[in-house]
Parts: sequence; C-alpha cells; structure tokens
Amino acid sequence: MERSIQSVVDVFCSDDWYIDDWKIQFLLSERHLYEIRKIASTSNWYEDQIVAATCMNKLTICFESIYKFHKTFGTLPVIGDRLFDEDSGMKVHDRSIDGALMTITFVLGN
Repeated sequence: MERSIQSVVDVFCSDDWYIDDWKIQFLLSERHLYEIRKIASTSNWYEDQIVAATCMNKLTICFESIYKFHKTFGTLPVIGDRLFDEDSGMKVHDRSIDGALMTITFVLGN
C-alpha cells in the first residue's frame, strides 16, 4: 500500500470538513509558507510530514471554529477574520467559492 505524502503547498482537506453539503478546504498563505521554509531543517521542507501533520492539526481547529461560527451566526468567516484558538490563531487571507464542485477554500496564515 502506497502512502500519499501531504505537501504543505497543496490543499488540506478532510472527509469530515463539510458544512451544509459544501466541502471546506484550506491553503496556507505564501507568507505562512515562507515562515515554514525559514525554520525547516531539510531542503524538501514542503514535504516534511511532521510539519504537514502540525498544520493539519491546526487546520482541524480552524475548521471547528468555522463550523461553530456558521452554526451560531448562519454565515461563514470572511477575509480578515481570525479563526482563533490559543494554538492556531490563523487569519483568513482569502476565500474562494467553487459552486460546481461545492467547495469553499480558505487561504490562511498568521
């Protein structure tokens, strides 16, 4: 069985990240990727699975924030909103909506 490698430059998604039939996914902002690259200890920093797992954990917290926000207020966060948790503190830098695929992609960074 071949294990897929999550790259931090690719879209982060989960089978559990849905709100009203819309798939929620995340990308990391270029600035956030630059910060990851600066502290990386390997040349293939973008495929470091420890970094990817850490990002996935933070993005799971961000999804939970989006889900609860939507459940409470009936709307989704917009550009500039901070999906705050002590450990994540990610800010929405951009958001794109694909109606054909029923996908909303949030670009997040610090």
